[in-house]
Amino acid sequence: MSETTTREETKREKPAKRGLHGWKAALAVFGCGTLAAFGVFGVVVSLLGTLVTTVSSGLNPREASDGSAPEAVAPTLEAREEFLEDKFDLCSITLPSISGSGLSVEDSPPVPVDSSNDGGPPAENDLVRSGECEGFIQPAAGIPSTRPWEFRFSYSAIIFAPGDNREELAGESFEEWSAMLEAPGFEMEEAGNLDFLEESYYVYGSSGGEGKEYAFVSRKRSAVLMLELSSGDGTSIPQFESEVRKLERNLVFVLDDLIPA
Repeated sequence: MSETTTREETKREKPAKRGLHGWKAALAVFGCGTLAAFGVFGVVVSLLGTLVTTVSSGLNPREASDGSAPEAVAPTLEAREEFLEDKFDLCSITLPSISGSGLSVEDSPPVPVDSSNDGGPPAENDLVRSGECEGFIQPAAGIPSTRPWEFRFSYSAIIFAPGDNREELAGESFEEWSAMLEAPGFEMEEAGNLDFLEESYYVYGSSGGEGKEYAFVSRKRSAVLMLELSSGDGTSIPQFESEVRKLERNLVFVLDDLIPA
């Protein structure tokens, strides 16, 4: 199975506007001036009443037609615009914070590396953050294993891109990283798409001996991740995947929250 470097170059819906339809009124007032005046007064009062009702309904929770409690207005989360660089560290911050995963990251993993999309120095509108780390995963009880699994985790997240085509570039990286999983010397037994993050591709097999290896590449927004797992025994695909699933929720939250909109 191939190793992935952290400095690899990364080459890889509005609510319909609800039109405010104006009132179309045709009013014919006949009779004496007094009746006409009362007619005009009645129209004014009616229009004012409609206006007050409309404004009130816009400011207050909508009442249910059956007289039950008003419907709560769902809160909205404003998309983040800035990049919180001190919080975006998947190896030192994100992975160690995932409880119940049985995952232990090596002590003092390398700090993330920042570059531009072409591999040069980062710029204000051109930033890719990459990192990698390794460690061990202790499988949950019920999964037979002679010792903890070894893992290597790599990521490359396009934070800013000059052409504002971050996801398109990440898609290209996803294809390149996926191809790297099928390396010479790796005896692949199974491969295919994995329902993990937005898109994923996995391989399963061995590099000789009794141990099994499982690796996958995933993309979430403009970030591409690779996780390589190695066991010393005949671990099955479902056993590997049951541990991998413990990571997904945290990765989704972090990547959605920390990659600027």
